[in-house]
Amino acid sequence: MDIAKYIGLFLLKNKYCCLQGLGNLEIKKNASKHNGTELTGSAYYAKLNPVGSIDDSFPNFIANNEQVSIAKASNEISEFIKSAKEKMAEGGSIEIPSIGAYMLKNHQLHFELDPAFSLPTANIMFPVAEAPKQESSNAGKSGDEPSKESFSSYNNYNKQRTVNWNIIAFWGVVIIIGGSIIGWSISYFMNQRQPDSVPVIENQAPPITQEPIVDSTMIDSAAMNATPPVNPNDTPEFSFIIKEYKALAPAQKKEKQLISYGYPVNIITRDSLTYYVVNTVKTPEADTTKIKDSLTKLLNPAGVTILR
Repeated sequence: MDIAKYIGLFLLKNKYCCLQGLGNLEIKKNASKHNGTELTGSAYYAKLNPVGSIDDSFPNFIANNEQVSIAKASNEISEFIKSAKEKMAEGGSIEIPSIGAYMLKNHQLHFELDPAFSLPTANIMFPVAEAPKQESSNAGKSGDEPSKESFSSYNNYNKQRTVNWNIIAFWGVVIIIGGSIIGWSISYFMNQRQPDSVPVIENQAPPITQEPIVDSTMIDSAAMNATPPVNPNDTPEFSFIIKEYKALAPAQKKEKQLISYGYPVNIITRDSLTYYVVNTVKTPEADTTKIKDSLTKLLNPAGVTILR
């Protein structure tokens, strides 16, 4: 089993190889350099850390290629490292085909790449930009037909200015859909924060109708016994409880909120233990049920009652 060959193949594939006793070897490539006039190509170099780490990737690589167990491959690697150390101690080197060689320098382990592996690139000269030649004024007056080069450059220029309408249409649809969603969201949250606008029940007295002037001679006994007209000042006043609270602060907050919406409400308390936010309306008793149902729908779905 040629372990040196497999070290080279593993390095070419993975750019590293960890061996207990021969250290961790990495193949790296430095960056290109520019000195102002020339660009020096990058080159490969070897980096060796003498302290090896445990890595099962290399034994697995050999076991898969040789169709043997990982234990057998590990034993072959250990024998190779042992013989390699003995050979380097005698002043020799361990060749890794097409890669380089392990060796001892000043009793320290080193690895030198094969010069052919460094793959140096030639220096690249930067082209000098030349100013375009100006056409003589006589060229436009000669009436000659434009050359093929002119048509080619014109066509290339137009190709570069081609607009991708598919992308523009896609983003247009996205913007329209996004704007619709944002507008709907704003409308939805505004409707959630404010109650529907409804007419406010005002304390209005019924209109006073003027009685016609009747001749006294036409008044009979039935008219004498008729019921007198209702005086608007005698219309009863009812306080509809919108909400009740055990403390004054929340009651005042509710009062302020409803007044900002246009509802004429105020706070009433009887024993300083319960505070009522009420809407006081002058209305016949027959209309109280209608008004109570209307206030329930508008201001308190839990139910509006009349303060007794």
